[in-house]
Amino acid sequence: MFPTMRSFFKVSFIGVLLIICLFANEGISQESYPNRPITMVCTYSAGGFIDNFSRFLSGIAEKELGQPIINTNRPGAMGTIGAAYVVNSKPDGYTIGVTSTSAYIVAPHMRKLPYNTFTDIVDITTYTSMDTGLVVRAEAPWNTYEDFLAYARKNPGKIKYACSGVGTIPHITMERIAMKEGVKWTLIPYKAAGEAVLSTLGGHTDAVVQGPPDELPHIQAGKLKMLLALNNSRWPELPNVPHILEKGYDFSAWAIFTIFGPKGLPEPIRQKLEDVFNRAKKHPSYVEFSKKFGARESPMGGKEHSKLWKSQYEEMGKVIKALRLEEN
Repeated sequence: MFPTMRSFFKVSFIGVLLIICLFANEGISQESYPNRPITMVCTYSAGGFIDNFSRFLSGIAEKELGQPIINTNRPGAMGTIGAAYVVNSKPDGYTIGVTSTSAYIVAPHMRKLPYNTFTDIVDITTYTSMDTGLVVRAEAPWNTYEDFLAYARKNPGKIKYACSGVGTIPHITMERIAMKEGVKWTLIPYKAAGEAVLSTLGGHTDAVVQGPPDELPHIQAGKLKMLLALNNSRWPELPNVPHILEKGYDFSAWAIFTIFGPKGLPEPIRQKLEDVFNRAKKHPSYVEFSKKFGARESPMGGKEHSKLWKSQYEEMGKVIKALRLEEN
């Protein structure tokens, strides 16, 4: 009996030592993080706004982290293909992702996802935000938003507007306006914002709804004109153009771009990444890069962003249902 009990205590003692070593090694790995390259997965196509900004930002952040950040793209299905890849990765801080808030509050209401937005995604921080504007060609007959709306009322479905896809914030905002005003216009979706703008420039569509990086250069060149800012403030570059809240609407378009990780990401690693990227987005070169393309500062950290999108989740679900945008 005694040898058996001694063997039992010996095995138990070894087990306790192994557990202690495991936690000790975990602590060491977190303290030494990162000690190898980090992969940053962009959930949208290469060369687009989100991709370009995340690459520029990661180029600044990797200098402080002391390890390269390898940027890759896994686009498709409203950003959910790339998001699924990230949330199924090991939560050690070596695979993180970049996406937009619409992937949090729109996509889950439109399609069945291979992950749970609330429980499987960990917000690290935001890195920029984007305004949205309703823009037409310079020679278009509408000089005000009221002109545009009056034409839409008299000509149901005739106005064709372009944006970068079904279910995007520009699309949803335009359809919310149509629903409130009792008008109908026709969406012409494109794969990228640049393509949508070119379609309006070329006369294939009557209007385009995108952000400053794609619209502003053509507005400043006198080829396009903006009728309404769809976000909750006027564009600094176009202070004479009213915004949507000034027209009596109780909603606006807002798009925030965020860095995230998978469930189980240790808080010390998440916090370290947040601190590094928050400093990177205040770097003079990134600030100048953002101004050049009309992007806006997003001072929110990860936990603030989580509270914001979760507070908007149910409301967006009602909007998606009212607009009948759910996919079968």
